[in-house]
Order: sequence, then structure tokens, then C-alpha cells
Amino acid sequence: MSEQILSDICKQILDTDEFIRFAGIANRMGNLEATTYRQGLVPLMTRDETSQYAIQAVLRAATRQDFEANTGRLQYSIGKYEKLIRATVPILLSNSDYEGKFYLLLSFDVGSDAKSIIENKVIPCIEKNKEIFSV
Repeated sequence: MSEQILSDICKQILDTDEFIRFAGIANRMGNLEATTYRQGLVPLMTRDETSQYAIQAVLRAATRQDFEANTGRLQYSIGKYEKLIRATVPILLSNSDYEGKFYLLLSFDVGSDAKSIIENKVIPCIEKNKEIFSV
């Protein structure tokens, strides 16, 4: 998959809401394929720290699959920190045997309604672009 296509999707997601600080797409191994930061934002972490975070976020999401028979599939997870809110959204491909091929990693400003933004803006944006991920 082209890095430019994934970067364009990150930009589309970033543009859905002014409270989104960062959007990144990681593969199932946790390697960041594309990232976009809000214009003018000074990131809280270095590029290396962000890469390490991506690996850990994907690993945490993958460990939750062990309980899917009881809980159902992970739709997204949110963590609130003092300086930001983070979310991991698996990009599930219903027409593929390769579920969770990609993960959307987001950060939001503290005080934002991350749940509402994810459900009403981010997930519809992913759905609109789902055919790109099934290649």
C-alpha cells in the first residue's frame, strides 16, 4: 500500500475535527506506515518514541483479541493522560480474512470528546476509505 495514500487518509481524518492532534496508521506489526500532525503542533514525543508507542498500542490491541469470543470485537480503545487523550482504532476489513491489518492511532487535546469524535467523524471516514485497505 502506498505511503502517500495512507498519508492522505491520515490528513482526511485529521481534518474531521480540530481537536485531533495526531493521526497515524500502523500495520499489524506496529510499524507506522503514515503519520500526520495538526498544523503548528509541537509533538510531545520524538519520532522514535512515537514509533515505540505504535508498537505497544498495536500489541495491546492484539492481546484484546483473546477475549473477543466473550466481549465482541474491539471497536476502539481510549486512554486519557494528563497532556492528551490517545485512541487506537482497528481497521477491520469485513470482506477479508486478514482482520485488523491496520490500526489507526490518534491523539486528541485534553478536554475533547474523543468518543464522540471517533464514533461520529473518524469511523465514518474510515468506512468511506475501507476499499483502500482491502487491497
